[in-house]
Amino acid sequence: MNKIKDLLRDVQNNNFKTPKETDMNQLVQEMILHIGSIDDELRDKLIYGTLCRWIMDQELSIDLVRQLLYVTLDDDHLFHGIGDFDQDTVFTRSFSVLFIPLALHYNDIFNYLTESDYEYIYSRVTLYFEREKDFRGYILDKGWAHSIAHAADALDSIAAASYYSRDHLLFILEMIGEKGCVNNYYYINGEDERMAEVVIQIVKRNILKKDILLNWVQQLGRFKRLDIYPQDDIKRGNTKNLLRSVYFKLLDVSGFEVITNEIVKTLKQI
Repeated sequence: MNKIKDLLRDVQNNNFKTPKETDMNQLVQEMILHIGSIDDELRDKLIYGTLCRWIMDQELSIDLVRQLLYVTLDDDHLFHGIGDFDQDTVFTRSFSVLFIPLALHYNDIFNYLTESDYEYIYSRVTLYFEREKDFRGYILDKGWAHSIAHAADALDSIAAASYYSRDHLLFILEMIGEKGCVNNYYYINGEDERMAEVVIQIVKRNILKKDILLNWVQQLGRFKRLDIYPQDDIKRGNTKNLLRSVYFKLLDVSGFEVITNEIVKTLKQI
């Protein structure tokens, strides 16, 4: 592991350029092998940071990006240990889902995704978001897991893609409402803001009627209380934080005052 860390440090120190003799495919495969490392420098700064920069600089071939896309979406990565809620497997899942926005960004440049690619991405990411149970943000001595925030980033990029239709967006909106308002974990690491970004992206697509958005806000306000402490307070807090985040982000989007007004009304009732 020290070998790849040293190599990636050298790459970053050399303006993200690899030595001439480097086999890029082999290097990337080695990086993916360690994508869920508990070493936060390797996982986050060196592997994700380098992949991100290579994508932005268009350093990777389309074939390699496609290959990476399908590897990160497979059962050994995006669904590795799915259902765990306090295990290190979360790092593999949460950093695999972070590759989805990079792959979709590459498609904005090279238009390489097919209809089946789009549908596969959607089905895998939404299923992952639904099944993820480990909501931890920052983990002491191991760094960011942040599975919900990372999944929200992926959903944000999906919602922005013109391929996805009204039904796709409606399902994502409903999922955000469910995951954003869980009663067994209080989000403390900005997850509400990252999920709110997905809602704003959906709003900006302007293919869902305002009545649907109004109903979504109202539904959040009508959540069922179990008369159990602290679950009810956790759900109430998560719901209010999600709505507040959507409210403040919507202030920058013109023409949706009816939604912001409904959020204020709903918050007063919660």
